[in-house]
Amino acid sequence: MKLYVIPGTCAVVPHTALEWANADYELKLLDHESSKSEEYLKINPQGTVPSIVDSDTDGSETIVTQNIATQVYIDAKYPEANIFGNNETPAEKGKFMQWLAFLNADLHKAFAPLFGPDGFIDDKSAQEDLKEKAKENIAHLLRLPNEQLDKYDYLTGTKTTADIYLYITLTWAKKFEIDLSKYNNLNPFIKRIEADKGLSAVIEQQGLEKIGSV
Repeated sequence: MKLYVIPGTCAVVPHTALEWANADYELKLLDHESSKSEEYLKINPQGTVPSIVDSDTDGSETIVTQNIATQVYIDAKYPEANIFGNNETPAEKGKFMQWLAFLNADLHKAFAPLFGPDGFIDDKSAQEDLKEKAKENIAHLLRLPNEQLDKYDYLTGTKTTADIYLYITLTWAKKFEIDLSKYNNLNPFIKRIEADKGLSAVIEQQGLEKIGSV
C-alpha cells in the first residue's frame, strides 16, 4: 500500500491510522507542486491528498481518495486496529461519524479562506476582512469539541481518528494565530494526543513539530 501525503495536511489522519494498524505501507511525500504533477493527477485528478494506492490479489490496483474514504478503507482492511474506536452500537457508530463529519465538512472547510483567500476575493484589503471573519468562525466552531472534551478525554470517550483530525486542525489554528485561550480543554487534549506513539511517528516521518499548546 502507498499513502500519498503533503506534510501537515489532513493526510496526517490516515497516516496515523496506518501506524495504529501496524500496516505495511510506503509513504509518498508530496508538496503542493508535485501534487499537481501529471503523474500524481493520474492517481488523484483533483491533485489533493490523501490518496491510497493498494495492490489487489488479482494484480489490479485500488485507488482511494478523500480523507474519510481513506479512513474507511484502512478500517475495513485492518478492523482489529479499531481506528474508529470501540463503536459497537448504532448510537456509538453514529456519534463517531457525527464528529468525523463535523471535522471534515465544517471545521476543515472553515480554514479555506485562510489557506487561499485569493480564491474567494481579489481585493487585498477585503481578503484581510475575510480572514478575520474566518478566524472568528473557526473559534466559534471549536467551542463544540472544547465542550465535549470537558466530559471525555477524547471526542467519543475512546481515542479515534476523529481526535487526530481535531489535532491537525488545532495545528492550523496555531499557525494562523487564532485566539483559543478561552477554551481550557484544548491544551490538555493536545498533551494527551501528542503522547500517542502513532501520531508521534507520523510527526517525525512528515518532518513536523509538536505544537504543545494553542
